[in-house]
Amino acid sequence: MIELIQHIRRKDEQAITLLYNSYGKKLYGFAVGRWNLDEDEAWELVYKTLYKVMEVIDKYTFETESKFNGFVFRIFINNLKNHYQAKKHKQVQTVELEEKHGSIVPVDNGSATDQKDSLHMKCLKMILAGFDDWKRVLLLMKAQNFSYDDIARYVNKPTEQLKVYYMRSKQVLVEKVNECVSNS
Repeated sequence: MIELIQHIRRKDEQAITLLYNSYGKKLYGFAVGRWNLDEDEAWELVYKTLYKVMEVIDKYTFETESKFNGFVFRIFINNLKNHYQAKKHKQVQTVELEEKHGSIVPVDNGSATDQKDSLHMKCLKMILAGFDDWKRVLLLMKAQNFSYDDIARYVNKPTEQLKVYYMRSKQVLVEKVNECVSNS
């Protein structure tokens, strides 16, 4: 354990890997099992916790291994609480894609498609067009329940990071669509 703390304090390349190997799966299991978070949210909080530990470790000293374990767990619990508070106060508008919202059709440059699309669909297409190709692929493949391992082969990104990228991209997409619709 002292070796782990020394690596973290030096902020060397092995530090995050060692932290992940020691705590990642335990924290993930706790988040999913006890807090009923979905896979993506749980991994995002795990990574946020691990990076926070690396960021603030220099401010603390630890007498025993159990004190360090408690430190990591306390940061994780704080992140969980903050996550639920943010989720509680955030009103996300869910849009069901029905006929009244238009249909999803291949985009061509004709005006007939534009006339049929609802405001939500126009905003969604415009915002997705602004995303990098790999982020669009990630969002669309995850929406079709592809595993992160399968998606990683197409977007050339590490599987472990795709979970975080997906949550952030999805959040940005929802916020921008809601903002676009409310401004129109």
